[in-house]
Amino acid sequence: MSLVFVSIYINNISSYKNNVRSAIISIKNYIDTMRIYTTFLDQTDHTFLSPEVVTEMISRLRPEELEYANGGYFEYRMKDGAAIILFFVARTPDQFSFRYDYNVPDARNGTAWYSVTDAHTRTVIDAGDEQYVPLVSFVSLPVALEIVMQFFRQPEEKSAAANWQQADFFDWPY
Repeated sequence: MSLVFVSIYINNISSYKNNVRSAIISIKNYIDTMRIYTTFLDQTDHTFLSPEVVTEMISRLRPEELEYANGGYFEYRMKDGAAIILFFVARTPDQFSFRYDYNVPDARNGTAWYSVTDAHTRTVIDAGDEQYVPLVSFVSLPVALEIVMQFFRQPEEKSAAANWQQADFFDWPY
């Protein structure tokens, strides 16, 4: 009888180890799939940063940091190779334009939207370095922070903190 008990105990331990191993692999896969890479001005390039670090960088942005670079992006890569990218251009430390690129199934067949404060204006402007963005796409710092945090929480959905307009709505100069 004790031999049966020992055999059951060993099987339970082995099963427990396999369950723990599977759980660790699942957690690692989840973390890997939820990685969002950040390119921020000329300070970071395609680097994995926590949402807290990113929002701190945005919150502490100074005008002189926008002199040579004023844009960047946050990229979420899906397992199938598709990507969702949140681009930004900072006009000032408290004015940000966002473009949400939903490149699913791929960039050619994806769609793009801009944050907007007016759904009727089609005018675009050069926000620096010939980066054209809609005139009405600039949102305040608090809204910008919420858009970024929402992207880190759930990149598959555009943030409800802003209104969005499809990119082909605007009068582009080219």
